[in-house]
Amino acid sequence: MTFQQRLILLVTGLVLLAVAAVTVAMAWTTRAALTERIETEARQAAGMLARGAAQARDIPQEVDALLSERLLSEATLTAHLVALAEAAKLPPRAINDRLKQIAEAGGPDEMWITDNRGRAYLHNQPGPDPTFGQDAKGGPRHGTYAGLLNRSPAALASEPAMEGGRLMKFAGVAGVDRPRIVQVGAEVRRLGDIVRKSGTDGLIDGLLADRSVEAAWLLDRDGRVLARGVVVGDAGGGPLSDADTAAAKAAAVGGEAALRAAGDGLLAFAPVKYAANSAAAASQAGVPAVAVVRLPYGEPGAMMSRQLKIGGLVGVFVLALGVYACVRFARDQMAPVERLGEAVKAVEAGRFNPFTLNEAADRDDEFGRLSRVFRRMAMEASAREETLDAQLVMRGAELETKSEKLAAAEQLIEEEQRAARDVQSNLLPRQLPVGRDSQFYGVLLPGDTVSGDFYDVIELDERRSLLVTAGVSGGGVPAAFLMLMVRGAIRETARAGLAAGLGPAAILTGANERLCGESPFNGFATAFVAIYDRVAGTLVHAAAGHRGACRVNAEGGVEFLSAVGGPALGVRRGAPYGEATVILNQDESLFLCTDGVLRSIDGQRDAFGEERLAATLAASRGMSARDRAELVLRTVHAHTQSGGVIAGDLVCLVLRRLLPVSETAEAV
Repeated sequence: MTFQQRLILLVTGLVLLAVAAVTVAMAWTTRAALTERIETEARQAAGMLARGAAQARDIPQEVDALLSERLLSEATLTAHLVALAEAAKLPPRAINDRLKQIAEAGGPDEMWITDNRGRAYLHNQPGPDPTFGQDAKGGPRHGTYAGLLNRSPAALASEPAMEGGRLMKFAGVAGVDRPRIVQVGAEVRRLGDIVRKSGTDGLIDGLLADRSVEAAWLLDRDGRVLARGVVVGDAGGGPLSDADTAAAKAAAVGGEAALRAAGDGLLAFAPVKYAANSAAAASQAGVPAVAVVRLPYGEPGAMMSRQLKIGGLVGVFVLALGVYACVRFARDQMAPVERLGEAVKAVEAGRFNPFTLNEAADRDDEFGRLSRVFRRMAMEASAREETLDAQLVMRGAELETKSEKLAAAEQLIEEEQRAARDVQSNLLPRQLPVGRDSQFYGVLLPGDTVSGDFYDVIELDERRSLLVTAGVSGGGVPAAFLMLMVRGAIRETARAGLAAGLGPAAILTGANERLCGESPFNGFATAFVAIYDRVAGTLVHAAAGHRGACRVNAEGGVEFLSAVGGPALGVRRGAPYGEATVILNQDESLFLCTDGVLRSIDGQRDAFGEERLAATLAASRGMSARDRAELVLRTVHAHTQSGGVIAGDLVCLVLRRLLPVSETAEAV
């Protein structure tokens, strides 16, 4: 993916993330606000219905009391009026006409005045004169009474219509001038309408009028529905469930408002609280105890869904606009980078033109600064390249001259190596002792450079032989000359001490003193010296820092003899050397080698070492001296096959005892 594509994805992703975050936050906030508003409205509606129910219980009684007081006052006034009229000697007809005028002018709807026998001879109603108490059928429909005759206003709404379609309420008083009954009546059908409008049904109808409330109920303390209302066509006004009824009872008992989600609506419960003087009546069955309203509760989710859809549409629009803007911006920003890329290729091809970066270098931003720096570096690099080309030509000529000198030097070194190798091979014994009592075999495989390793066998007399293996430090011609000095020092010391019977330790001591005093080279040599008596089979030996000397018995056991002796030759003047004696029995051998055998390594830088040497010699049981030496050399070469290195010259010298000691003694 290119940088331009990553930039476009990053910017559009951030824009989408911001739009999504803002949309979700606004939708969630709006949903929370709507939910809180609906819950508040539900509590207010339930509380309003509860307060209206409490007041609706008291209003009819108060209206009835006021109406009763008014009728009583009108009856009293009518009694005084009739007394005055009769005192004025007005005839009954004139009084009746005046009563009719009073009724038509807004007075009582009916007025009845009886004589002392109960006959209503004065009234404003047409028809015969009824008798109160004697002819109940001919009197008012309310029958005989004493004092006031009142009806319960709460029952007025359901009272059957009277004859003529009138519903009346009466009040009466005794006459003021003689024994009589003065009764007045008022039509109370309008009072029934007022009761209905101010009662619970009116409250519920008014609450449902604006359709913000889906349904409303009034329940008593036992959960029975006393009144209910529902918006026409609304499915949420069905009967309350058992859980809803239980919640209503709990609200009535607890006296606290509560909310409960029911389907896609929200139910609010508010207890009806009555005044102290009517609280006892309100605790009875059939009295409203809790108001329940149901409001639609799906608006928050719908609003949140709408806002998320709007946010999605806005996100799509912003995404399209952002992709377009990002593409334009990325192209404008990546133009200098593309110019720089082309300039890099031109520099690599050697055809860079500084003017191709003018447009990018004129920008006043990071890309402009980068273009100016690159143009300067490219011009400097081109100049340095031209200078280097010129210097390369000069260095080529110098290198050619030095190569010729190096070839001449290598030829000279090769000649010196060849001379040193000739010296080394010429100093080896041309012929080793032979006889039926012992076998001798020595071999030297020179390394890539002459390292100065050698072996020597000197016959001291008819029965004794001196065996020597040595390795010198360094390589090349100096190592060859140091080898000459070591060989000469050992030979001269051995011949000088032949008559005196010097042993290997004395020979090494003398050779060390001579090397420390006469050697012009800053080097040293390791050596192993042994005097072998072929008659007795004894072997007296000493080592000067030399390893790789072994005694191999007939069963294949290996014993290293390099521990007896002292330090390397030419290291320290006056160093002491020790010696030891072993006896070689029949088929036992002495194996000597230099450090080149032990220090040769394989591909894992693991040296051949004494353990592998001992294992190889143990496997050479019953072999001749030659076969044993060649087996060791083959094993060393196999060890270094996989990326290994042969550490200098490989020298092996093997002595094998053939005859037992008893036969040798008889032969002497």
